[in-house]
Amino acid sequence: MLAASQLAASCQHDADIRPSNYDELALSTGHWEWDRSTLNWAGNRSPATEGYTRQLVFGSGEQLLLRRSGQGDYRTSYQLSMGPLPRCGYKQASFPIITYSTNEEKLPNNERKTYAVSQQNGQQVLSITGEDACVDGGAYETYHWVAE
Repeated sequence: MLAASQLAASCQHDADIRPSNYDELALSTGHWEWDRSTLNWAGNRSPATEGYTRQLVFGSGEQLLLRRSGQGDYRTSYQLSMGPLPRCGYKQASFPIITYSTNEEKLPNNERKTYAVSQQNGQQVLSITGEDACVDGGAYETYHWVAE
C-alpha cells in the first residue's frame, strides 16, 4: 500500500511539471508573438519597422522569457496583481496589472502595465498598456498567441 501511494505521488508530481514554453497567461504551450507597439511620442513600431521578431513567454515561477530574432534570450521576473491607475485618473477602479522590465531602448514601456487577453478575429490577443500611456509616457503593445 505504501509503495502504491508513493508511486501515485510521484506520478502526480511529474504531471505538475510543465514544459518551459508553457505560458501562464494563455494557459497553454506556445508564445505571444509581437504585432506592434504604439508610442505616442514616437509612432508605431512593428517587426517590419524594427527588423526583428519578438516573443514573450510568461512562465511558471513568475519568470518571463523574451526572445528576439538575432539576439540572445532575455529572462526577467514578472508579477501579476490588481490595482488602480492613479496617473490616468482611475484612482478607484482596479485593473489587472503585470509588472516587469525589459530595458529595451527601441521599445520602451513602463515597468508597471495593465494587460488583457481577448479573442479577436478568431485569435487570442494580448494587449499590454504602460501605466503612463494615457499621459504620453508608456506604450501600447499587442501580441497574438502562437500555439506550439
